[in-house]
Amino acid sequence: MKRRPQGSLVLSKAVTGFLQYKAAEGLSPNTLQSYERDLKLWQIYAGDILVEDISTKLIQAYLVWLRTDYKPRRITGNQQALASKTIHNFYISLCAFFTWASREFDLPKPIKSIPAPKFEEPPIEPFTKEEVESLLKACESSKEVQPTNRRKFTMRRTTARRDQAIILTLLDTGLRASELCALKVGDVDLKTGKVQIKHGRAGRAKGGKGRTVWRGARCGGIWPNA
Repeated sequence: MKRRPQGSLVLSKAVTGFLQYKAAEGLSPNTLQSYERDLKLWQIYAGDILVEDISTKLIQAYLVWLRTDYKPRRITGNQQALASKTIHNFYISLCAFFTWASREFDLPKPIKSIPAPKFEEPPIEPFTKEEVESLLKACESSKEVQPTNRRKFTMRRTTARRDQAIILTLLDTGLRASELCALKVGDVDLKTGKVQIKHGRAGRAKGGKGRTVWRGARCGGIWPNA
């Protein structure tokens, strides 16, 4: 049953309620952080107004502001504008927020008539054989050191086999870094090459959807010794 908010539902309280609702759904910490970051910026732009007073025109102006005037603070100090994909992600966060507000409090959904900002996905170029070999070689030794009182030298890295196994596993399986870090010993079958990504937070899979992937023979030769 939909319920109307008692009194006035200001944007700050609505954003807090939305984030708590999404946390209760079991979304990943990264997804929750993205929602919080996007909606806090929206709140700064719109002010702590009543949710029911938010208009389509205000949202459109916000999306234009993101594209033309907003300059995020970056560690590098670069004032580069937001990418089209990032603006699209802000739009998706707003859609999720207004869908929740509409369902929970029977409020209008002013973003409904606004089309999603367009963006182009850049083509993903696979690593070449030479690039893969360079990555594996880089695992073997440290960066060359040039002391003032002796000849330059490099040192064999004690984690070389482990790091090579990680790189080959990522290349073979297409795992995300978070998924690989969440793997347990029992999730990997060294004989068959089967790698099981758990469902939910345990597997750190995007959307909580686990799956089965396979590693190749070369990676299998390194894993037991990694």
